[in-house]
Amino acid sequence: MTALRALLYFCCQLVTTPVYVILMMISVPFWKAGPRYFSGAWCRLMIRLGSLLLGVRYTVSGWEHVPEGPCVVLVKHQSQWETMFFPAFFPPHSFVLKQEILAIPFFGWGMRLLEPIAIDRDQRREAFQQVQIQGQARLKAGLKVIIFPEGTRVPSGFRARYAPGGGQLGAAAGVPILPMAHNAGEYWKKGILAKHPGTITVRIGPLIPATGRDGTEVTRDAEAWIEKQMEDLTGRVAKPYSRKSIAVAALTSRPPRRHRLRIGDQDLQYSVARRTRRRSIGLLVDHTGLTVAIPPWVSIGSVEQAIRDQWPWVQKKLQHWRERAVPEAPQFRDGESLPWLGGTRTLRYASVQLSLLPQDDGVIEVDPDLGPVKFLVQNWYRAQALPLFRERVAVFAEKLGVPIPPVRLSNALGRWGSCNERGEIRLNWRLVKASVAEIDYVVAHEVAHLKHLNHGQDFWQLVAQLYPNYETASAALDRNDPLYRRF
Repeated sequence: MTALRALLYFCCQLVTTPVYVILMMISVPFWKAGPRYFSGAWCRLMIRLGSLLLGVRYTVSGWEHVPEGPCVVLVKHQSQWETMFFPAFFPPHSFVLKQEILAIPFFGWGMRLLEPIAIDRDQRREAFQQVQIQGQARLKAGLKVIIFPEGTRVPSGFRARYAPGGGQLGAAAGVPILPMAHNAGEYWKKGILAKHPGTITVRIGPLIPATGRDGTEVTRDAEAWIEKQMEDLTGRVAKPYSRKSIAVAALTSRPPRRHRLRIGDQDLQYSVARRTRRRSIGLLVDHTGLTVAIPPWVSIGSVEQAIRDQWPWVQKKLQHWRERAVPEAPQFRDGESLPWLGGTRTLRYASVQLSLLPQDDGVIEVDPDLGPVKFLVQNWYRAQALPLFRERVAVFAEKLGVPIPPVRLSNALGRWGSCNERGEIRLNWRLVKASVAEIDYVVAHEVAHLKHLNHGQDFWQLVAQLYPNYETASAALDRNDPLYRRF
């Protein structure tokens, strides 16, 4: 069903594009604002169809920051969606774009009518001068100039170098910089016909003065605001962007691969998960068996040697899990009970119309027409988890007398939480299925790491001070681990 909806959306886009471009061309001699009107109408249609057919909605905050006069807009480029957002809803503007786009039949022809600043990215010096000269002309005409400072489409979760040209244009023209952040790349991925249902969040930041300032400094201010918002929107710190980093990400984002190893008279099956953040080999045993998490460069031979070195421990853990009952995996059917805060909630299928009714606190409501139910349920859990976790971390940080640290969600294989040397805490979104007592134990554990980045005696004394019943909660979390990790 999802694939059919995506195909229908693509066909609508394919059919309507030439129609609207022809309307734009016809309107030129008679109506100066015609090209912008029909361009905006087409983009609004496509965004509306994206909401109806693909389940990709949007929300915008910060409209009050958009000035009536000209400004330079600096915004990340992650997908096609944001290029439709501006013509659909933004005041008259001019894009800085690569000149190859103008050669695309119909789409490029329509773009020519919108007064873009089309540059040759291979000629950097000439491109910079062109942006400065033509950009100032567009600003004097009252238009807003939209620049993607990273210079290209950068996938969600990555960040490229911000070119200073946008800040320098604002400083030279004496207009402010308007920073914007969004997470469209999470739902509207490049090169993938089917989109991920969800809500794109667009945040428009406060104006950054540029008059009389160094353009590079202005760009850095905009970059700091944008990237801070991106961390908050995606729940993760962006990685440096390069073709190599994308290749490594593709390798390490794959599901764990199954392997076999003969040790004595036993035939062991285990999984290998490559993770960019790891710096050493880690062994995890749970109800699914043995998983080995490794950095991208570690060989399978090294993995096998690590298993042999830890074989007595691996055997003990495997036996421990064999003796525990493993809950059945959920089927995500209407009316099914799913774990939530130590109890359960009932999964209910509901249409968009029904979802407008008052919500029942004992229900997880999803619309199966918007995508795979499992995916929608997981998104629901993540949305509930982050504000709850931030609230509990704030409570224990106050007890410890330290500033509230940044809190992000994780999807770790074997950890409920982690705290790094920068004082950032990550909590597994699945933990929201646990009781408040179990959640508080994990939170207290990670907050204690703000003082002690180890598991020594002083650390455990601090955990006991923050949460005296931590041993009971830890034992409960260990018992319920299979239930919480079912999905």
